[in-house]
Amino acid sequence: MLTFKQIDNAQPRTGAYKLYDGGGLGLYLEVKPSGSKLWRIQYTFQGRRLLKAMGAFPAVGLQDVRLEAAAFKKSLAESAELPTKKAKEPEKLLRDIAVEWADKFLSGRADKTRQKTLSLLDRKILPYLGNFRLKDVTPQTVLGDVLRPIEAQGTIETLNRVKTVISQIFRYSVANGLMERDFTLDLRGAFPPLIVKHRAAFTDPAEFGGFLKAIDSFHGSPVVSYALKILPYVFTRPGELRNAVWEEVSLDESLWRIPAARMKMRIAHVVPLASQVKALLSDLKELTGWGRLLFPGARTRTRPISDVAMTAAMRRMGFTKEEICPHGFRTTASTLLHEKGYPSEWIETQLAHRDANAVRAAYNRAEHLAERTKMMQEWADYLDSLRAS
Repeated sequence: MLTFKQIDNAQPRTGAYKLYDGGGLGLYLEVKPSGSKLWRIQYTFQGRRLLKAMGAFPAVGLQDVRLEAAAFKKSLAESAELPTKKAKEPEKLLRDIAVEWADKFLSGRADKTRQKTLSLLDRKILPYLGNFRLKDVTPQTVLGDVLRPIEAQGTIETLNRVKTVISQIFRYSVANGLMERDFTLDLRGAFPPLIVKHRAAFTDPAEFGGFLKAIDSFHGSPVVSYALKILPYVFTRPGELRNAVWEEVSLDESLWRIPAARMKMRIAHVVPLASQVKALLSDLKELTGWGRLLFPGARTRTRPISDVAMTAAMRRMGFTKEEICPHGFRTTASTLLHEKGYPSEWIETQLAHRDANAVRAAYNRAEHLAERTKMMQEWADYLDSLRAS
């Protein structure tokens, strides 16, 4: 009998080859030179040797295909006639595959990420490739009809995102036996590399202290004001703070537990709360504690403040986009904490940067909690000293 390890380790060769499964079902796996692994069942019916496709590995797993093969052989044994072939289904178009892929792989992503990806599909990909059959899509089609026009607009970041989405759809197609390979890999080197722009942030302690003073003097929305005051202390991603709910916060334990579903990396995160943050949260609770959200919007209490609310407040205070943005607090904290000599592992854990080993990361989501609790209190005290000076 075949094992999962044998199948997973099967490498492509110059020609297709077969890995037979035991059990008398006539089941085997055909490994193509492209790397595709396709299930087949060979059977005899009324003296005729026939072949039936059973899907592709790993989309169809070993145990599932055995059950399907057994059910098929049972139906043959009970049938007096060869089952009539169903009318051939029309070949799926790329837009059909894209919808399948999106349903399966975007459902668990953050709302903002999902909406951005769907927008790219609707605006940049499907109008040009959606009506193609998969076998008719070529590298030249993707390059000439989709990617080159985006390059001409000078939006290299969008170009890279679009190419990534197309590649993910193609890889999904390969896994389901609909394509031989993802040929977007052949387009590497066709475009200039993306130059990463770092988020605007203060890294000079004196300048940062002046900015903290300005936050204290802000006379806008009280809810936005509290968000601006808390974010430098906790330096989470702005979206993680905006969407916080009271049930995640335990003032008694001095902890804020963010569930995996709300984290960028889909790994639960624990934020120790310094005494200054607890005081701010206690005051905020008097203002918004009647509802579920810490930072409800002004127009509707069921949704948080918008993702531009804090940015708009910074601009009203006179700080430009070249100086600071809400995400920049993470850069500020990382830079200054490293300069103060805190271990990088504590800082990276507090920033919730992804561990290379996802299992280890999930297991150690509270790693160094005692050390990080001490660090976060000392960080809060340091910010207060900057503000006072």
